[in-house]
Formats: sequence, structure tokens, C-alpha cells
Amino acid sequence: MAQDNAFVGIDVAKHELVVHLYPDGEGWRVTNSASGLRELATRLARVARNRVLRIGFEASGGYERSLAILLESKGFEAYLLDPARVRSFAKAEGKRAKTDPLDAAVIARALATLHTGLKPWRHDPAAQRLAERIRLRDQLMAQMIQSQNLLETTADAAAQRMTRAHVASLKAKIQRLDKIIADLIAENPTLCQRAKLLRSAPGVGPVVAATMLAHMPELGTITGKQAAALAGIAPFDRQSGTSTKPGRCQGGRPAVRRALYLAALSIMRTKKSYLATLGLRLKAQGRPFKVAIIATARKLLVALNAMLKDGQSFLSA
Repeated sequence: MAQDNAFVGIDVAKHELVVHLYPDGEGWRVTNSASGLRELATRLARVARNRVLRIGFEASGGYERSLAILLESKGFEAYLLDPARVRSFAKAEGKRAKTDPLDAAVIARALATLHTGLKPWRHDPAAQRLAERIRLRDQLMAQMIQSQNLLETTADAAAQRMTRAHVASLKAKIQRLDKIIADLIAENPTLCQRAKLLRSAPGVGPVVAATMLAHMPELGTITGKQAAALAGIAPFDRQSGTSTKPGRCQGGRPAVRRALYLAALSIMRTKKSYLATLGLRLKAQGRPFKVAIIATARKLLVALNAMLKDGQSFLSA
């Protein structure tokens, strides 16, 4: 590694940012507040005077947003890292302990190793608003499903009435939110065009398209293999000596994986286009149904990535 490169790992918490500078080994803490961010920017600017500085941080439930926006506004090269990938890197190093300073150090080392295959984070206000609305929709859907399941095992008439009213209220909120999400996409030319391309593919309705736009903004700028890894539907080989086990999908982005799974189910049911061919063949061979669905989901994702990259609608053959 060239001596003029430095990597910064930042562990983000609600009230604190823990910073580690690699390879120097220096570390410090600041509050996750306006004053703390100003202090952080000042210290990073000093570090960056004579070196190329790259900064990594993980998604942390939204608490990283102010940090990310600050870093971009100051011209720093910042990367949003997948927490599962960072933990896998730590395990590969044999690091089992987990504290905030250790996490910051692992992030810095992971960035030093992986940055050539990553794209710097870019702030997109429209995509951020969309992601927040999709996240709210996911929560409302989870609450509705939970309440519907509760209703199936509830015998008390009064409890049933209250639960049905709660389910009806949640359904109405989801319907209103779907309209708000659709309006946001329609008002933004870039999101609107990307959504139109995505929805031309089988199995991709408004919810799946919005989820992909919100949670996988890299789509169309990366390879199909990278897209599958980000989504968590890329099976990794497990082979040692003469022992070979089936590949396993790990990590990734749960919301994207759920959306692709639903789209793949639709494709398999309707048997539309060449996308269903692989899954149906695997199913006919007696492979587990989940294997067939994941294979279909991956094939769909690779197609969606190519569509956005080329700016072309789905081709059925």
C-alpha cells in the first residue's frame, strides 16, 4: 500500500462516532451531533493535507446520514459499507471481539482491502426520501401481517373487532403511502425513467420497483455478479478437500432480497419469459423449491441490472 494513502473507519452510534485511522493506528471519538461533526471534519482535513484519504462507515439505521452528507459536502471520498461484509472480513482476520473502537478499526482495514471494488457514496435527496417511505411501508406491512396472524387465533369477540379495525387502519395507511411513493417517483425524472424500465420486466410491480430504486441505487452501474452479492442472492461455494457442500447465500440487503423473492414467485407461477426457465428446470429435477426461486431471483436481478445499464426495457427472449 502506498504511503500517501490513509483509510478511516467510523463506527456510527446514535450519540457517538468512533474513528480509527489506518495504517497510523490513531483513534478518537466525537459526538454524533452538529458540533461533533464539525470537529471531525476539521481533524480529517488535517489528515488529508498530504495524503489521499478514504473514509468508510456502515449503515446504522439512519444515524449515519448526517455523517455521510457532511463527508460528501467537504469533498471527502466516503464509502457506505455493508455491515455483513465487514463482519465477514473481521472473521477472516480471526477477530471475534466486538467493541466500538475495534469495529472502527475493522471498517478501516476492510476499506483498505476492498475499496478498489466499491463506489463512493453519493447523496441523492429523492432516493433518501423514497428509502424512508419504503422503510415505513415495510414496517406497516409487518404490523398488518402480525395482526392478521393474531386474528386467526383470537376467540374473544371484542378482541376480534379491535384487531380487525387495526388491520383495516393499517391497510388504509399502506394504500395512502403507496400513492405518496408513486407521486414521489413520478415527480423525479430520473426515478420515473428507472422505474419505467424496471416495471417492464415480468414480476416487477410498483412495490418491487420502488424497493429496488430505494435500496439498490447502484443497480445499472455494477456487474451482475456484484448486484447478486449486494442483494444476498449469490451462492458462495463451500468446498474443502474432498467435501463439497451446496452453495449458500449470505448477507446482503433484506428488503431487496424480499422484493426479488416475491417477483420470482410471480415469474414461476405465470411461467412468463425465459426468466422462469431455470427455476422450472431445477424444480423438475427435484431441487428444493427455495433453490429454484433464488435462481430465478438472481436471473431477474442480472436482467434488471443490464436493463438499467443499457437504458432498455425488458426483452422477453
